[in-house]
Amino acid sequence: MKDKEREAAAFRAETERSFDAVRVAAPAAGGFALDLPSHVVAYLPAPGRKARRNRRLVVTYDNLASMRERARRMPWGNDFLAASGWDVLGVMVKVKDWFRHPALVAAMEGLRDEGFFAAFGAVSAFGASMGGFGALTFAGLYPGATILAFAPQSTLDAARAPFERRYRYAQRTQPWAGAYADAADGAAHAGRIYLAHDPRLPEDAAHAARLAGPNVTSLAMPHLGHKLPPALLRMGQLKPMAHAALSGTLELPAFHQMMRARLTSPAYLESLLARAAAGGHHALALRAADRLMAERPHWKIGRQRRGLRAAMEGFETED
Repeated sequence: MKDKEREAAAFRAETERSFDAVRVAAPAAGGFALDLPSHVVAYLPAPGRKARRNRRLVVTYDNLASMRERARRMPWGNDFLAASGWDVLGVMVKVKDWFRHPALVAAMEGLRDEGFFAAFGAVSAFGASMGGFGALTFAGLYPGATILAFAPQSTLDAARAPFERRYRYAQRTQPWAGAYADAADGAAHAGRIYLAHDPRLPEDAAHAARLAGPNVTSLAMPHLGHKLPPALLRMGQLKPMAHAALSGTLELPAFHQMMRARLTSPAYLESLLARAAAGGHHALALRAADRLMAERPHWKIGRQRRGLRAAMEGFETED
């Protein structure tokens, strides 16, 4: 066996082992784990004896970063969802196939056909990036659900989303025609969609425009980038925002109040300084950095300030 083949086989074996915990935990909790060629679909019910008609199910979808969790894979956000007292259906990826495998489609449709989703009093779904695409594209299987999607892609079909050039491999290798290929189709079946994105990222803004509709509440998060959950986590706002959105109770005034926390986020402030410098506003950015270091010193701000000072000295030397 060639070295690359051995490495690939070892990676596949390690990936399979990473799901051992959820394969045990789901049945032990009274749920199930469906082992599919490219996915594991795991149902972990919340403790208690309440009938499903009195419980909320949250369908959660992995993102591309989930593949880096090698030791013990659980559904994305499982600890937070379980602590909220919600049942969890985790759609977990073994490969980065954007939920396009026919076996997954058949399994999800099978759950719909047997009345699994309809048995719950409320259904929510969420995910980030690729996971946001999954939560939306399968929305027709759980119509009326409340969905929280962080920076989702609407599709990777080059004909429908020619602006998307970040995921070339998936565009080439996955089928982008037929059912569940365009999240805009699924989104029409949702009850309420909270669509979080950074409007300053052209691709994310374009996907958000494709997904816009009367059931969509746009949560604009400028300067926070594509990886919104980590940014919100650093701000201390991920859990309260996600809980309110998945419960269907998040309103824009409360969201805007939560977003005020970014003014104390070093990562957000560093991003603002970097953007100001990139726009040529070095003197203005340096004054802001000086003020921030006086008020709330942080190494990231200090790093930006040193870079701004060096840039200003360079301009003076050229003069």
